[in-house]
Amino acid sequence: MLFKYQAPDSYKSTHIVISGQSYEVKDGIVSSNEDIYFALQPMQFTRYVDEPKKSTVVATTKS
Repeated sequence: MLFKYQAPDSYKSTHIVISGQSYEVKDGIVSSNEDIYFALQPMQFTRYVDEPKKSTVVATTKS
C-alpha cells in the first residue's frame, strides 16, 4: 500500500530521513510503502488525500 503525506507550506527540503531511510519530497508530497505518519506528524505533515478527478460531460445535439 502506498502512503502519501502533505508537507506544510513552510517545508523546503527535498529529502527527509526517518530511521535511516531517506524519502524524497516532490511538490510537497512524501510517498512511502510504510505508514510513517507517527514521525511526520510532529513536523506538521498531514495525510495526503487525492482529490477525485472531475469528469466533464459534453452534450451534443443532432441537427
